[in-house]
Amino acid sequence: MAGPVPDDFAIDPSTASAREVLPGVWRLRLPLPWEGISHANAYAIPDDDGVVLVDCGSAGHPTMEAALDRAMAEAGHRVEDVRLLVGTHVHTDHVGLARTVIERSGCTYRARPESGPIYDGHRDPDRVRRLRTDLARREGAPDLALADCGETAEEEQAIETTVEPHAGLDEGDRIDTGAGALHVLRAPGHAPSHVCLHQPDAGWLIAGDVLCSALVPWFDIGYSPDPYAEWQASLDRLDALPPATVVLPGHGRPIDGLTDVVALYRDGLRERLDAVVDAMDREPGGAWELAARAFGTAVDDPETIWAFDEVLAYAHHLRLTGRAERVADGDRRRYRLLPGGRDAAPRIAA
Repeated sequence: MAGPVPDDFAIDPSTASAREVLPGVWRLRLPLPWEGISHANAYAIPDDDGVVLVDCGSAGHPTMEAALDRAMAEAGHRVEDVRLLVGTHVHTDHVGLARTVIERSGCTYRARPESGPIYDGHRDPDRVRRLRTDLARREGAPDLALADCGETAEEEQAIETTVEPHAGLDEGDRIDTGAGALHVLRAPGHAPSHVCLHQPDAGWLIAGDVLCSALVPWFDIGYSPDPYAEWQASLDRLDALPPATVVLPGHGRPIDGLTDVVALYRDGLRERLDAVVDAMDREPGGAWELAARAFGTAVDDPETIWAFDEVLAYAHHLRLTGRAERVADGDRRRYRLLPGGRDAAPRIAA
């Protein structure tokens, strides 16, 4: 993913932990080196044949593997006990250690195949850096931010290698575990590869990054038709599950019940889209300028990159729904709200 990376991917393995959050379901809290993102969750579900491990944390430094070992030991198991590794989505903080887990355990690895947002930058970083830098320049990023906009260090360092799944994950697939069968639900938006895993009998959901206790919008740009609409459609699907469903997120503690957290994401994403509409209505601009205007960052601040990627998703959605247009301004792009564009249009989901 574009953007600056930590100076050092080393973490303190002693801060890794495990807790049985539901009968037979262990939350593994795996520390991360990112500022503002302290950890990622993996979930270990043992049965008579071994352990089903959902996600496995980031790579980037040997201390990451040590943290996974510590958390697995607190759950009463070893990495070698894993019989099946399931990836909720192909992001570094969720499947960065996949190769290590597979090599040490001989397990089967299942994930969706839409791995381009991470794997492209690992396999061909020079090409991806050029594409990202060119896009940022055309969208109005200042020169001092271009290096960060083109950065591929996360993809090069935080996954060990581009591990292809042994088997995919399709809508309606069942994964047998010691805590019951998990039903696969496609849930793109945050990432095109994203799935959730629903256990209907006991009423819980491994949600990955589609839902967390705090709204943290991130979209993989350029890999699916309309990430904003896809995320909203995924929220609609999850909202159709029983309201009392316990949410096991990819970051943070378990959440009792779906209703409030779905509303947090549905309304929060819509409000951030509306902020971009307001910024565009005041004056046309490229995505970089609109990000600064909508979310209060400085136009010359390289950290605007995080809002910039988000605004690209909103601007694309507004164009697809006929609310805005993109116009050329020399070698730069600008987005302009069309007449009636302040009125919400029906979402378009892929």
